[in-house]
Amino acid sequence: MKKEIVVIGLGYVGLPSVMNHVENGHQVIGFDIDQRKIESLNRGVSYLDTMSNESITEMLKKETVFTADEQMLKDRDVYIIDVPTPIDDHKIPDLSYVKSAVSLIEDKVKVGSLIILESTTYPGTTEEYLVEKFAAKGYNIGTDLYIAYSPERIDPGNTESLSAKIPRIVAGYTKNCLAQAKALYGDHVSAVSSLKIAELAKIYENTFRLVNIALADELQKITDNLEISVGEVLEAAATKPFGFMKFTPNLGIGGHCIPVDPYYLTWLMEKRGIDTPLISTAGQINDSMLDYHLHKINDYLVERGEKLGELKVAILGVTYKKNVADIRMSSVRKLMEKLGETTEHIVAYDDVLHAYYTKEDEKICCLENNYHELTSFDLVIYAVDHERYEENKPKIIENSRLFYDLTTV
Repeated sequence: MKKEIVVIGLGYVGLPSVMNHVENGHQVIGFDIDQRKIESLNRGVSYLDTMSNESITEMLKKETVFTADEQMLKDRDVYIIDVPTPIDDHKIPDLSYVKSAVSLIEDKVKVGSLIILESTTYPGTTEEYLVEKFAAKGYNIGTDLYIAYSPERIDPGNTESLSAKIPRIVAGYTKNCLAQAKALYGDHVSAVSSLKIAELAKIYENTFRLVNIALADELQKITDNLEISVGEVLEAAATKPFGFMKFTPNLGIGGHCIPVDPYYLTWLMEKRGIDTPLISTAGQINDSMLDYHLHKINDYLVERGEKLGELKVAILGVTYKKNVADIRMSSVRKLMEKLGETTEHIVAYDDVLHAYYTKEDEKICCLENNYHELTSFDLVIYAVDHERYEENKPKIIENSRLFYDLTTV
């Protein structure tokens, strides 16, 4: 049955959510407080590399509404919350966006509305910030109002992850709440028995990845010491068809999932008096990799009789992930800051990010296949192996006086 759906938050999760519900025949309102995003969408222009202009145009043709007008959200059937859930500088969960979203709709829902939180968060959040809030306003949850949790599973750069066919974990506060959510999402649903189970399952997915990447990081240090190839070791281990999953070492995990979600869990457990030493150690290992690779870069230069402070440096690739115009928590940016403590002559290039990045105080340049431009630098640090760079890697190396590859494992 066609429903009027509001999606709150139009980022990497919210905008694909709008598209999926439009394709399922619903009338959708996409809401965001960023007026620039709304103006861009209403012009048919995407600000995400994962969403084409054509997709935006198709949504507009189907009478999708993009707005920053709060009054347009009143009396709708479904409210889906897709807002950021970051951590602060002390790695403490910041749920201010969730709080704001709930405050936004608390006087706009109607009897019979379904509210779904899709943002990743710690177990207990949905009950604390949604169920208790609306129950206090006099709603009988499960009869007057339905509340559910269904964590997003978006993988930026992986177009398959945008599909509505990706299996979803879904939980409802009551059986009626669950039934309403299942009916909305369709067949690709794995229902669980409680909100906390769904919340913890999502966090565990990314904690699993953090721990295994940290193990690969340690392997990097081991193989460096033994003077053998970490990449060859991983490839050899990956020939085992069972009981092994390949993870690779890195400069430091970026994005808003793996470097964030595990800390929601460690924070919650610390409050409850439970130690999580494996997760904490994995986080520390990940945090250590930037300094580790800085030392390796310095060793590389010392062996060649060079001093970093005297060199003009080009960084090639700034995003947190290859082929994705997403700079959130990018370890390359941290690398640039660290290098900037020694040398002032640093220029960053990223041909994938360039068209989408507008931050005024940080210039991201574009090579546009003009690899000869690299000859004006003393050192080229190859930080992100975007496909367009990989295809031209011989040219990049040819035009680099000194070339350091951070992507080789």
